[in-house]
Amino acid sequence: MFFDEIIHGTQYYRTPTPLPEEWEEDISNLEKYNLDAFQIRMNWRWNERKEDEYDFSDVDRLLEIAEKNGRRVIMKFLLECAPQYIYEKYDGTVIGPHGEKMRPGSHGAFYGGWRPCFTNPGVFDRALKFVDKVAQRYAGNKNIILWNLWNEIRNRPVEECFCEHCRRAFGKYLEGKFTTVENMNKHYGCAEESFETINLPSMPHGFWDIYEFKKFKSSYELHRYLKEMYAVVRKYDATTPIMSHAGCCSAFQTILGDAVDDYHVSQAVDFWGTSIPFGTNMDNENNRISMMLLGDFIRSVDKNYFNHEIYPGLGMFWDYDTPFDLKFKLYCALAGGSKGLIYWQYKAERVGMEQDCAGIMRSDGTPRPVAFEAQKFGADLHKNMEYLVGAEVETAEAAIVFDYDSMLMGEIEESLGEPGKFNGNPSTLYYARSHSGMYRLFKRLGYNIDYVSAKRPELFEKYKLLYFPYHTMLDPKLAPYLEKFLEKGGTVIADEGFGLRDLNTWLRVGDINLKPIINARLCERRFAARKEQYIELCGEKMLITPFKSELRVENAEPIARFENGLPAIHLIRSGSGKFYLSGVPIAYSYSKTEAQSIEKFISSIHCGIKKKKFDDFNNGIYERRLISDKHTIVFIFNVSQQAITLDLECEILAFGADAIISESKMTVGPDRIGYAVINRT
Repeated sequence: MFFDEIIHGTQYYRTPTPLPEEWEEDISNLEKYNLDAFQIRMNWRWNERKEDEYDFSDVDRLLEIAEKNGRRVIMKFLLECAPQYIYEKYDGTVIGPHGEKMRPGSHGAFYGGWRPCFTNPGVFDRALKFVDKVAQRYAGNKNIILWNLWNEIRNRPVEECFCEHCRRAFGKYLEGKFTTVENMNKHYGCAEESFETINLPSMPHGFWDIYEFKKFKSSYELHRYLKEMYAVVRKYDATTPIMSHAGCCSAFQTILGDAVDDYHVSQAVDFWGTSIPFGTNMDNENNRISMMLLGDFIRSVDKNYFNHEIYPGLGMFWDYDTPFDLKFKLYCALAGGSKGLIYWQYKAERVGMEQDCAGIMRSDGTPRPVAFEAQKFGADLHKNMEYLVGAEVETAEAAIVFDYDSMLMGEIEESLGEPGKFNGNPSTLYYARSHSGMYRLFKRLGYNIDYVSAKRPELFEKYKLLYFPYHTMLDPKLAPYLEKFLEKGGTVIADEGFGLRDLNTWLRVGDINLKPIINARLCERRFAARKEQYIELCGEKMLITPFKSELRVENAEPIARFENGLPAIHLIRSGSGKFYLSGVPIAYSYSKTEAQSIEKFISSIHCGIKKKKFDDFNNGIYERRLISDKHTIVFIFNVSQQAITLDLECEILAFGADAIISESKMTVGPDRIGYAVINRT
């Protein structure tokens, strides 16, 4: 951890609001609501309106008020809100795929010129100079506890950007990867003249070019931005932690329209974080599961992660959270291992399209009902900090193997529309629904499940079961790790699409490259959703959607068959382990149908995984646990309509939230959350 406590704070200042005459009262009130830190957004356009003319008087005063009130500060840059001179003098305007200028605009979140092309070296040099001025001015300020380099760093939309700067930089990226253009031409089967004349993709139909371009933009470039900014801040501040955070992390992205490779980009900073990229209301199972998934995914990126934007409701005159909604998000984040919980934001917004958005306070400073929930959470956090601060989420026995490249390729496949146009929001979301469908399935069955990056196969041995979603871009380097995993008795479930493409993006012709574990060949793959097709699974029918793959697999046992009698799911035994290779989309189908046949099938795969002791997901009882060297913290989320009493069979050392304690028993009422600290047994 980078702090000796879990940080509980709020975003406060985003120009032009709140107004200067409100700052003193607001910041003095933070202590009343147990908010230990507040965030200042450094707005490039606001603080450097004219080139080399800097005005930091607003930030100076805010830091003075912070010192006066003993409040700590998070400094966060908003570089996408660039000054006008960036467009007028440095030609910073983003260029669309047909050469059109995508003029910057202004709205509530980006109050000024939005989104220049940072690949343009003139633009980025000026951005770095702004960061330099800020870091030089404020490094050493005792109230600043954290630098956040980039608010919701991401690549959006798919058309960003097709200027000549991007073309040249893309060519250099490819040269760094392939060394010679002939190496690249051989790898992808293309016919480029040189890296200097590389053609930028105008459609997704060829796959390889848009695949590399999006990797360049959403991974390589974003990593470069943060790395260079990090070096600038570190020049003046050698000790204060430096982070950044995703707006829509990879687990929830529509990757062509809104993307960041969390696993790679996060390596440029000390630690990572995320906003909440789905509905803020916790009154439905979908959002509750998504909140749990968010923590489990982002923790696989960085165990020190922050929930950097927890919304107390979107507001905007239509969507307001109840106190329980906020409570669920806060304790779900805490039980998911979050090391920092930052609200978006203290006061509801007044300007632009985000009018009346978020805010634990109304824009006039009066508290919304959720404010008192934040107040109670902060008090509870302070009371039990000694137990909570050193605890980590218990490692699950099963993991979803997440592969950014496969997700990217899956969405490219889905985006095949009219030439010259990109579908930034594909409807199928094959990869996303595969991984989230399996997550939902495991939760409903009462099991914990983690995420692990496909680029970290050395972590496979921590688990008993690995699930590969629509893992098209199979890297043969995984084979020795999987062979070792199976030799020790592990279980692998490889969903439909496993090994579909070579690393050059071509459709695989021949065997799935995972020998000696499996010897399999794709014979036929067809779109199965034009008419309803089924397999029989565990005595019940399972609808096949959207694809079906007929595989020839040597030394395999058929677990289920297609209607034509050919095997649909294969079991390969390797070492003392089991490898289930599916020709039907198990988890995607479950995400669409919630078929009991799939639940029965996953339940029938015996691999020694233990169910959670108190979890009863289908009846609204969710269990999470944090583990430290000496203690276990048991969280119970009760969204049922009845109180429940659990015997923890151990002395309860501390408790929190809504828990009612009697000796070794904990009672949690309906629509309540409770936790208890017990000795680790």
